[in-house]
Amino acid sequence: MPISSRDHLFGISAFLKRGFNFLKARYAPRGARISFSGSGEDLIISDLLKEKGISKVSYIDIGAYHPVFGSNTYYFYKHGGHGVLVEPNADMCKKIRDKRSRDICINAGVGKEDGEADFYMFERATRNTFSKDEARAWEKLSGNKALIRKHHIISLNTIIRNHCAGKVPDLVSIDTEGYEVDILSGFNWSRRPKVFCIEVSSSSGNENLGVYELMEEHGYKLVSKTNVNSIFIDANE
Repeated sequence: MPISSRDHLFGISAFLKRGFNFLKARYAPRGARISFSGSGEDLIISDLLKEKGISKVSYIDIGAYHPVFGSNTYYFYKHGGHGVLVEPNADMCKKIRDKRSRDICINAGVGKEDGEADFYMFERATRNTFSKDEARAWEKLSGNKALIRKHHIISLNTIIRNHCAGKVPDLVSIDTEGYEVDILSGFNWSRRPKVFCIEVSSSSGNENLGVYELMEEHGYKLVSKTNVNSIFIDANE
């Protein structure tokens, strides 16, 4: 019986996976863990939530982009978790849906409230943003001009109400190229995720200090920082 191309690819994938597992077992230091985040944020968050007795993590990933690489939530998906990923890039949404069948992927932006907003798109798609200031800063730095299109946006409150069955996730990750404060300013803080992982860097090289002020105001404590993200836990627990 001839082997189909799909079976052939599956066989190659299984072979590579066995090889990877062998190399990891043979050469990786004992206890080594693989991070999919840009700077190990997923492992930091995993340890924080394990201290609270949570191993299968629920999450909302805003500005998810790629389903695996640079993802703050794929580690938790691999370990049995599930959640909602929000990504305005339609092509990346398709990749997310193909790779992460247990997750919900919403092709939209996230803002203070439901509606519509200008979406600034660049050749380097990881720089796409709803923030006019961040778009202008990247234009100045890169020399590239943004293509501007209207895009549907929803609030974090709407995501929890309509796509999480009203249940507050353990983790909210926000990576929106300078739009983080806008998103958080419309949030109903009576619904309290245990951990926030928020991008604080900007194209100008400065940190978005408004994130720290807002999180402190609403009772969240900074517990860890990487070169891009800051991780906050609910100080009221």
